Amino acid sequence: MAHRRMVNPKITDTDMFLDLPLSSQALYFHLNTHADDDGFIDNINTIKRMVGASTDDEKLLIAKQFIIQFEDKGIVVIKDWRIHNYIRKDRYTPTIHNDIASRLTVDSNGSYQMKNDSTLDVTGSSQPVVNQLATKGIPVVDAGKDRLGKDRLGKTNTMSSSNEHDVSLSSSTKKLLEKINELSGRKFRLTDSAKRLVKPRLADYSLEELLDMLDYKWNDWADWDGRYKAFQPETLFRAKNTDKYIASMQAKPIKSESDSDDWLAQITEAADNA
Repeated sequence: MAHRRMVNPKITDTDMFLDLPLSSQALYFHLNTHADDDGFIDNINTIKRMVGASTDDEKLLIAKQFIIQFEDKGIVVIKDWRIHNYIRKDRYTPTIHNDIASRLTVDSNGSYQMKNDSTLDVTGSSQPVVNQLATKGIPVVDAGKDRLGKDRLGKTNTMSSSNEHDVSLSSSTKKLLEKINELSGRKFRLTDSAKRLVKPRLADYSLEELLDMLDYKWNDWADWDGRYKAFQPETLFRAKNTDKYIASMQAKPIKSESDSDDWLAQITEAADNA
């Protein structure tokens, strides 16, 4: 079954990564593409042959700590896998390499680290740290903590209760409706139906991500005549739409309307001065 993989520019836009040879960068991207849902790869030699990468490229990724190698098993894991990828529970398949996973822990930034004598197993059990599943379907260090630690820029899940009258849900829904009204000039009100729409989205995404998504779609639809009509909760918070919008937002930066106007002004000024 096909699966979607994401790459976080917080890792790939760093000087350390961009200073790597292009062949090493390409190998890293392909390893991300072929990894299982916990970031493990057990056929790195095959992938190297597929993309024309060398053993030196692999060694460089290991030396720079972009991947962690288990020499006795012939397996590697993407160190920052949890920062790159958030996988929903209904799409998540745990790694088959549990014996390898038990050697890892997860730091406060969401990166894998090899366990050592000074590493505290916060799970309090002998089970692999990366196999402790949150209710939303990703490996976590400790149930009840932030889903992704700092790999979501410190954002936390705003859902604290299944009750639609929960204060957190009401507050988050109100903020989202206020953002829609601010951008579109409409006057959506906080209602139970609005909370029912927002509630499952807050189970998958942080409030900050949803607010960013609203900014993104308002600007993305700037040239569409149907923008005003479509920019409403029933469209924006439909499950398949929200997933698609956020994936698109993460793949390319938000371009505001003011940026577009500035660009046009620069072109016009250049033409006038020609």
